[in-house]
Amino acid sequence: MRTLLINPPYPFTEWPNMPLGLSYIAAVLEKNGVEVKVLDLLVSQYSEEKVRRCMAEFSPEVVGITAVTMNYPASSNILKLCKRFDENVITVIGGPHVTFCAEQTLREAPWIDLVVRAQGEYTMLDIVRGKKPAETEGLVFRDGDSMVTTGDRPWIDNLDELPLPARHLFPLAKYLAFNAGGSLITGRGCPFNCIFCAGHRMTGRRVRLRNAKLVVDEMQMVQELGFKEIQVADDLLTLNHAHVYAICDEIANRGLKIRWNANSRVDTINRELVRKMKQAGCVRILFGVESGNQEILDRVKKKISLKKAKQAVALTKETGMSAVTSFILGLPGETKKTMKQSYELANRLNAPYSLHVLAPFPGTEVREKAKEYGITILTDDWSKYDANRVVSTTPGAGAKEVQEVLHQYYKDVRRFDRVHERLEREGKLSDEDVENLRQRRERRFAWSLLKNDSIENLGPLEIRESPTKDLAMRLAERLSLPLHEVEEQVTRLETEGLLVSQVADRHVLWSWSGPSRNEL
Repeated sequence: MRTLLINPPYPFTEWPNMPLGLSYIAAVLEKNGVEVKVLDLLVSQYSEEKVRRCMAEFSPEVVGITAVTMNYPASSNILKLCKRFDENVITVIGGPHVTFCAEQTLREAPWIDLVVRAQGEYTMLDIVRGKKPAETEGLVFRDGDSMVTTGDRPWIDNLDELPLPARHLFPLAKYLAFNAGGSLITGRGCPFNCIFCAGHRMTGRRVRLRNAKLVVDEMQMVQELGFKEIQVADDLLTLNHAHVYAICDEIANRGLKIRWNANSRVDTINRELVRKMKQAGCVRILFGVESGNQEILDRVKKKISLKKAKQAVALTKETGMSAVTSFILGLPGETKKTMKQSYELANRLNAPYSLHVLAPFPGTEVREKAKEYGITILTDDWSKYDANRVVSTTPGAGAKEVQEVLHQYYKDVRRFDRVHERLEREGKLSDEDVENLRQRRERRFAWSLLKNDSIENLGPLEIRESPTKDLAMRLAERLSLPLHEVEEQVTRLETEGLLVSQVADRHVLWSWSGPSRNEL
């Protein structure tokens, strides 16, 4: 059956990555002869008209969408719109949120026909092939007034059998505009059981790894697409050292110059491993430290020590790589004192860090045992579960106390940016910091274009000075930005082939490069 896959909007505070889950599903469908189209609403301005137009032009028989907790309301409403347009279309939703709220989803959203639980590649393939839902593993659906949950679909053991993600179906130029890196996985699964994470329930506790040669083949392909840095999106790359060594050796044997980064745990690295990663092009390791209080780390089953955290960050920095840490406010046992300890540790590590707020997502132990952990959940308004707003509290840390720490964090971030901008003007900023500042500017500008469909809404421009100058002048006016900054960014996007122009009759029409280019 002709299938439309939708990447829903997400009001993120960081930068978008092409969704690997949806890309893998699309690839499996294509490999099996299914006609597939992707409607990407993440890197554009969302409108109901876009959905209706796509439905009218493509006439899908199946529409599938993914959802995390934060954008579940948006995903559900999009499927409602699709069902309203064509009552016969089969509507399917998957992702971590609905995996753990399947029956609730079907009860509150009668326009959704099927819920796919956990990994979705072969479940979706069964659906579009017309296999009966009752005979399809990994589904939840209605049968009259009852809910039917089919058996769990076995985890995919041999990940090498999966085709490479169907990146060609996504608006590549828009993702490249962010210069934020292309993502890939080298394996699936996580053996740990942190109470604030449901990752192991989505991918399995047993880690399955891809062949190192195939991983590096994909790295090369992603690099050739134009991505300047690769994000290894495994929950934990550094668990199996032999696997990491094999990837690094393969990169070295091919003489490749690849920049990449990875997620790690502070207790899964050593000096030899970090040096190997550095030599193979790794530039950044992200560590989830979570708290500056050991009792809290023990309570949330993180199973790391503060001593290990300090050693891991120091070791990573010694090799010349960047160490980035992340912390969570509002974990069980949190108080004003423990939040201060986390904040102080984050700054003492002298490395970039992020500070987020506990969001007790469906599927996590902290939500399922909230009372036992002393957590009070304030709301089930899923649109607020962005890990940047207070949706739960502890006896020692109420909403006001958490907000005060967040406010100070955001204030420090703004101060940090101002200081770096001043040092840049004075020529006193390190090369690495200059590069980081440049990337942040590029990403902010790219997002300002995409979230407003600024290029798509321009229409033909009369050529007065030059196509590029005229475009910069129009965008500077619309976005209220300095002309010289806009001209610099527009020139970059044009030079990299991400923005293209068509000239006719002293007018120019600009568009993002790719198969969806406008016609003048």
